[in-house]
Amino acid sequence: MDYFWLAFLWIAYFILHSVLALFSVKNFFYSLGIKPQLYRLFYVILATSALLVIIIYSSLIVSEYVFSPNKLMKFSGLILAGWGFVIAKAGFKSYDTKAFLGLGSLNPEDEFKTDGLLSKMRHPVYSGSILLVLGYFLFDPKWSTLLSVSLIIVYFIVGIYLEEKKLIKSFGSKYIEYKKETPMLIPRFWKKS
Repeated sequence: MDYFWLAFLWIAYFILHSVLALFSVKNFFYSLGIKPQLYRLFYVILATSALLVIIIYSSLIVSEYVFSPNKLMKFSGLILAGWGFVIAKAGFKSYDTKAFLGLGSLNPEDEFKTDGLLSKMRHPVYSGSILLVLGYFLFDPKWSTLLSVSLIIVYFIVGIYLEEKKLIKSFGSKYIEYKKETPMLIPRFWKKS
């Protein structure tokens, strides 16, 4: 039953996270007089709080190992997660962290970025996050971890699809061209011929 509730919490989190990111939902709150910066701050606090609840619940589940981890596997998991963190952090450098967290203003002309790691892949934060959760699974290969990691990766794939639809709607041919030239998750460090 613990796995059911863990899956339920993740799915509810993903739905909440996605619904609150919809333009229509944001515009509804903006029409009530809530400024975009305040909405973003609310979104980040709610998402972070909900994520912490899921992590705490997951850590309380007594779960068997999918396979017994050895020291090499644990070390490999740490290295993979570390690389994931580095890639996600490098991908984030192109954005204004204060604006992302709702502590600063977003400038519409600054939202479409293709510099830094974004010039090599379209979704470095997702790439890094996938490596991070896979590394965590290698470090702690329990059934509860496998369930969480599997759901997270599926959500990231769906999230990329939905995010790219929004980006095409926002930036049109500019984003479509970028999408043609730049790989999604695995960087290309050479010119496309």
